[in-house]
Amino acid sequence: MIIIDFDDTLFDTQKFKKELSFCLLDVGIDEKMFWQTYAEARILSDGNFSYSFKRHASILEKEGFDYKQVLDNLNKVKEKINNFLFEDAIYFLESLKESKQDLYLLSLGDENFQKLKVEECGIAKYFKKVFFLGKDKELVVKEILAESKDNNIFFINDKIEESQKIKKDFPNINVILKQVVTFTEEEYKNSGLKYFKTLTEIKEYVSNKLK
Repeated sequence: MIIIDFDDTLFDTQKFKKELSFCLLDVGIDEKMFWQTYAEARILSDGNFSYSFKRHASILEKEGFDYKQVLDNLNKVKEKINNFLFEDAIYFLESLKESKQDLYLLSLGDENFQKLKVEECGIAKYFKKVFFLGKDKELVVKEILAESKDNNIFFINDKIEESQKIKKDFPNINVILKQVVTFTEEEYKNSGLKYFKTLTEIKEYVSNKLK
């Protein structure tokens, strides 16, 4: 069984956000304003992840920008969402699927927006089940484990602290980190977890473990 995170693991979320920022320049929204309002749109006061184009457009409207114009520009990026999958993501998923392992996808954020990204990328077909959640991947991992008797379990994710907690609470899981630019090499080295730069490297590691 292999549990895989979506953002920054299969999907280049950093590149995606830069494209969103770029698409709003001709509306008069500079990079500073984009990131300031993105942070507000991303998380609700209760800690749930909430980003969507409509929520971001509403926040920018309060800053004096035209809601429809902002939303129209953001929606243009939607048409090329599948371009933001990491270049080896499909090879990675197809290779794992051929290994006859059950694949589960965890996508953290606003359910409708995350579902849009996953569907536009065309990858749902590789997974036995896809989970869209506002927060706390740990609860979903617990649910998946309760449904399965598989003892050879992998959890692939980009966030260090989140992954360390999964490893602590579920010590029998093989936790693997996919490196992302938001963390330094030193942070990954000090994590105590296996980590790799590419999905291809992760695929090789998992394949060897499954032999």
